[in-house]
Amino acid sequence: MIGSTTELTQSEIRLVRRLSRLFRCQYSGRLRRRSADAARRLIERRGRLIDELMRMEAKRRSFARGGHDELDGAMTSIAREDELGTGRCIEVLAELETELTWRRGAGRASGLRDGAAGELLGRG
Repeated sequence: MIGSTTELTQSEIRLVRRLSRLFRCQYSGRLRRRSADAARRLIERRGRLIDELMRMEAKRRSFARGGHDELDGAMTSIAREDELGTGRCIEVLAELETELTWRRGAGRASGLRDGAAGELLGRG
């Protein structure tokens, strides 16, 4: 059983490191430089890896033994990547909101335009 738990823990560590790289791709903007199809596939792959990690975690816990420092470190790393990714998503949403507001013409009133002629407001 020791060999199987050690192998399982090592597999979990490798999987967490792969997940960490995928999260880093997202928040660093590398995912946005890919085609929509490639980005979708990477996001789907990340979902499958998360599902696999959850299965592995349940199996490891069923062995009812203490944790590994290396695994704990890898899990801390992925939690940090998730926090950074969440922060980047919030930034992107704010940028999109600003851009959409600008494109809809809901910017600050400059007082320079009044109709199609572009005359100053208040003059006529």
